[in-house]
Amino acid sequence: MSPDRIAGRNTRLYYAFVFFNDFGLWFGIWIKYLVVERGLELKYILLMDLPFWFAVAALEAPFGALADRIGHSRVLALGAGVYALTILGFGLTTNYWMLFADYMLWAVAQACRSGADQAIVFDSLKAAGREEQFSRIAGRGFALTMTGGLGGIVLGGFAAATWGMTFTVQVSAVTPLIAMGAALLMVEPRVAHVRRSYAEQLRSGFAYAWSHPPVRTTMLLLTGLLMVTFAPVVLMQPFLIVHEVPTAWFGVFQAPVRLAGVAAALVAWRVAARAGRDRVVGAACLGVVGAFAGLALWDSAAAFSFFAVPAVVQGLVRPTLDAYINEQTPSDRRATVLSVVSLAFSVQVGFLEATLGFITDDIGIRAAFAFTAAVFAVLLPPLYLAWRRVYRQTTTAGTVTVPAAGG
Repeated sequence: MSPDRIAGRNTRLYYAFVFFNDFGLWFGIWIKYLVVERGLELKYILLMDLPFWFAVAALEAPFGALADRIGHSRVLALGAGVYALTILGFGLTTNYWMLFADYMLWAVAQACRSGADQAIVFDSLKAAGREEQFSRIAGRGFALTMTGGLGGIVLGGFAAATWGMTFTVQVSAVTPLIAMGAALLMVEPRVAHVRRSYAEQLRSGFAYAWSHPPVRTTMLLLTGLLMVTFAPVVLMQPFLIVHEVPTAWFGVFQAPVRLAGVAAALVAWRVAARAGRDRVVGAACLGVVGAFAGLALWDSAAAFSFFAVPAVVQGLVRPTLDAYINEQTPSDRRATVLSVVSLAFSVQVGFLEATLGFITDDIGIRAAFAFTAAVFAVLLPPLYLAWRRVYRQTTTAGTVTVPAAGG
């Protein structure tokens, strides 16, 4: 099969993989399901995120290195299969120990996916001489991720109101199995890699990510922005519970937020090309802090509209900065380096989620929003300024190009 056909095939299968892996009837109601149906407390549910993200952090780079050695499609398929078991486990959970086991399975699934899906697409495009298309494809892939999540959330709310939350969670285990099939059908591109031992692959990925300022500063900024845009994932459902929104309407409330993220992801490459990556990222930093400040100050169900801002920011920033990292990373380390990015995010977000859970339960959800706004008002400006300085140096010098493999 020619490199061009492999690139086309893998791109289509990548789209199918991200859509079905993220289409979940359960995701829009799972926190309410655990709190109301299973009688668990929000602060202890989110406390589980601490060991979960530490497990992800411990597994990210090893699975990224494994993907670089045995093939990205195999690791993606493994992750999708484990994810199906995770969702089924959530549907059977009755206590915190079972919930902990489910979270550990989820950590394996998360680590298997991190970096591998983008790496196989970028390598396929590079082998076909079409790597300049990656930013657009990554944006479409993110849009399909959001679309799959959107469809699952909207249908899941009505399904839960009709058939019950437990059944809705359990049946959600089907779609990751379809994603597993898509991953197994991918073809590994023929890309020349420097063969390294497993330990050397890990060491090399870490060393490269930290020793190259464009990758290091982008990694730090991206993980900061991902944390602040991830906060709505754990706070949207508690917000709807606090404001007594019926379960059937959970999806309806969350759908516009997802749509905003989908739209942003689809135009991210065009917006970044016209406005400039640095301006887009700078506006994103201001926007997310303002959104959480608004949620903290406005005590109304209508304040839910502020959740659209982090969704738009994620849709714009993720493909924009992911493309920049890929441009700066050689193919034989790409999955490992992308996993290091996810690892840095994982180490930090576990503490954030656990803290937000205790603040929400013990003080109130508006205090959780205020805490989020304050933390990132302090964190994001220095990260952005450091990244912008390096980014402008690389663009001025004309060095926004991928290094040679093995370099």
